[in-house]
Amino acid sequence: RSGKMVVQIKVEIVAMSDVGNVRTINQDYVRYYQKNEHESLVVLCDGMGGHNAGEIASQMVGDAIVEQYVNHALFEDEKMIHDWMLEVVNHAHWLVKNKSLESPDLEGMGTTVVLALFKDEYVYVSHVGDSRAYLYRHHQLIQLTRDDTLVNVLVDSGTISKDEAFNHPQKNILLQAVGVSEHLEVSYTSENVKDALLLVCSDGLYNSLFDSQIIEILQSDIHLEEKGKQLMEAANTFGGKDNIGFALILNEGVVNNESDK
Repeated sequence: RSGKMVVQIKVEIVAMSDVGNVRTINQDYVRYYQKNEHESLVVLCDGMGGHNAGEIASQMVGDAIVEQYVNHALFEDEKMIHDWMLEVVNHAHWLVKNKSLESPDLEGMGTTVVLALFKDEYVYVSHVGDSRAYLYRHHQLIQLTRDDTLVNVLVDSGTISKDEAFNHPQKNILLQAVGVSEHLEVSYTSENVKDALLLVCSDGLYNSLFDSQIIEILQSDIHLEEKGKQLMEAANTFGGKDNIGFALILNEGVVNNESDK
């Protein structure tokens, strides 16, 4: 008899967005598409711009990226993923820029974007703006993205401390956004996510809750859907000054032991 161990990856995704307690329009947009048990994509956008232009920008970008993913062949290697991610974000940037020229109401509209592509045990993440991707593992919340903000530059240069950054009056000033900037510097990183939880979110979530509050919910022994509901409830209770959007993705390795007689 010979035994063969087969590890299958089971991916579970919960996505939610809410207008919050103050705003009248929800400019956060989150979408995902599961291609098969090996591959899936999550995209989150937080729109900006007067009237409802931010809402248009975020939905345009989210839909354009998901659509291109749906029509794309399965990825063979990391270089292919990396090139595709940069390409789709830049293409979305061009789409929004062109659309914003169509009417004065749409002028200056833009959006943040964070996209997470799961392939087997890895996640590949790209972003522009201050929407974030976090990895939650062993009771730790690790930020995978770096905010494209003025405040981050001030922290890096030692001008202000991290604590000062938290309540800085200019903490919302973005250095770049899809559809607005001249040229985009799209981030890219990859991480092993086997048996880890990934949180993709807009600033409406992380500005409403401390990391410790997020961790408390993520580590509780409840279904993913319930974790999502509790996160949203807590964000609206303790903050909710902005739209709140997020996705939780659980990547579990399920071992099947097959034996040949």
